[in-house]
Amino acid sequence: MDPIRADRIRLLYASSFPAVFMSLAAGAILAALLWPAADRAAVVAWLALLAAASAARVVLFTTYRARAPKEGPGLLAWEKPYAWTLLASSATWGVGAAWIMPKGSLLHQALTIFVLVGMAGAALAAYSAIRNLVVATLVLVLAPATLWLFASPDVHANLVGVGVLLFLLSSFRASRVISDTLQQNFQLTHALREAAASAEHIASTDALTGLANRRSFEERGEAPFQFCQRNALPIAAVVIDLDHFKQINDTRGHAVGDEAIRHCAKLIQSGLRRSDLCCRWGGDEFVVLLPGTSLAQAEVVAEDIRATIEQTPVPTGEGPLRVTASLGVAEGRDTLEALIHQADLALYRAKREGRNRVACDAVPQPAEAVPA
Repeated sequence: MDPIRADRIRLLYASSFPAVFMSLAAGAILAALLWPAADRAAVVAWLALLAAASAARVVLFTTYRARAPKEGPGLLAWEKPYAWTLLASSATWGVGAAWIMPKGSLLHQALTIFVLVGMAGAALAAYSAIRNLVVATLVLVLAPATLWLFASPDVHANLVGVGVLLFLLSSFRASRVISDTLQQNFQLTHALREAAASAEHIASTDALTGLANRRSFEERGEAPFQFCQRNALPIAAVVIDLDHFKQINDTRGHAVGDEAIRHCAKLIQSGLRRSDLCCRWGGDEFVVLLPGTSLAQAEVVAEDIRATIEQTPVPTGEGPLRVTASLGVAEGRDTLEALIHQADLALYRAKREGRNRVACDAVPQPAEAVPA
C-alpha cells in the first residue's frame, strides 16, 4: 500500500466535508443573484441537480466516517467514489451555471463568473491533495462558462473570458506548487515516523538476539504483572543462565560465544506463548515472564527449555558445541522486581547444586487479614 496516497485520501475526507454545504450555499446565492433575469424554471432545475449531487457526497462522507477504514486496500477503495461524486458536483456547477447564465446581461454574466471563480478558488484550497482531481474540478467548473464567453459576439464578454482563462492557468500552476508541497510534507512525515519507530526498536531490542532488552522488559512486563495482581492470577518468572559461558568465550572466541547466545535465545523463544515475555537480561542471562502460570506449570516450561538447550548443540564452523543452562523459577504477586529477584535466588541454588538443572522457589505471599 502507498502510505502517501492513503494520507491524501484521509486528508480529503477530513478537510472537504464542509465544502459540500458551502457549495449549496453558493448555489443558493447565485440563484438569488440571477433570479430577476434568468429562466426561473432552469434555475430551479439546476438547484435540484446541485442538491442531488451534494446529497450523494453527504452520504459518501457519512458512510466513510461510519466505517472508519484503516490502512490497506479498504482505504484506497474510497478514492474513486470521492472523485466521481466530486466531478459530478463540479460538472453540475460548470455546465449548469453556463446554462442558467442570462445571455443578454453582461452584469449577470459577470456575477456568474464571479461566483464560479470563487468556487474554483475554494476547490483549489480543498482538493489539492490530489492534483489531477483539482485540475479536473477547475476545468469542469470554469470551462463551460469561459467557452461561452469566448463565443459571444460581445467584446466585453470576450475580455471577461480572457480574465477567467488567465485565472485558470495560474490555478494550474498553483495546484502544482501546493500538491508538490503536500507531497514533500507527507514524505517528511513518513520519514520521521519510520525514524522514530526505528529508534524505539533499537532502544527496546537487544541487538544480538532480537529479544527485548532489560529496559524494555521492565517497561512491558509491568502491565501483565499488574493485570495478574488485580485479577488474583498466578504469574511466574524464569531466570536462565548459560553454564560456564566464560569458558566458551575464552576457548572458542567471542564470535562463537555470540552465536551461542543467539542460538539459545531462539530455542528459548520457540517454546513460549505469545503472551509470554522474554528478554536478554545481560551477558548470557535471560529472563522469561509467564503470566497466568503457576509455579508448577512454570517449572515444566523451564525444564522443557533446559532440555531443549542441552539437546540442541550450537552449530559452529568447528563442529557442534554443546551448551547447558541453569534455571531458577519463582512465583509471586508482590512486585515484578521482587519476583525476578526470587527467581534469581533460585538460579543460584541451581548452580550450587551442580548446574544444568531447574530450581524452584516461591515468593512468600502476604498473609490475608483475619476478620475481627
